Amino acid sequence: MKRCLVLVGALLTAAVAGCGGDARVELSAATAIQQLTAGLAVALDEYHAEVVSADDRREDAVVDAFITRIRADHADPAATDQHVEAFRAALDRVRADRAVEWRRYHRTRDMLETLDEIRDGLQQLAIDSLTLSDELRRYLHDMLTRPSITGPTAPQTEDKR
Repeated sequence: MKRCLVLVGALLTAAVAGCGGDARVELSAATAIQQLTAGLAVALDEYHAEVVSADDRREDAVVDAFITRIRADHADPAATDQHVEAFRAALDRVRADRAVEWRRYHRTRDMLETLDEIRDGLQQLAIDSLTLSDELRRYLHDMLTRPSITGPTAPQTEDKR
């Protein structure tokens, strides 16, 4: 995921830095980021759901194995103590794996939010540059189409013939 963000950042920097504020490029980059983050969000959520489901199955298997061992060795206190310790260790591993996945999930979600902020910034930059281009176009049009009031004017002479 980090490689993907670095790649996107490098491409955006190259595109935006080289274009001199071209709104079309900025809007295209914003659209590409939006499509990328939407696809990554779906993949991330699907992966997260699969990992949670797998962890639930692992936890169920640990509990089932513990119950089976306790039923088999219920008369032997030393064996049941050993099974309890193994059960706790197995649950700790499952919980640790859940915690790691949860941190990774939220870290990746934060990266996607950062990409969304970059997209919003690019869209705003494009809108601002469109606005400036439109204002400049109107200003130049007005300057070129209105009659000139500066410079010498030809004197009005009456024809005395």
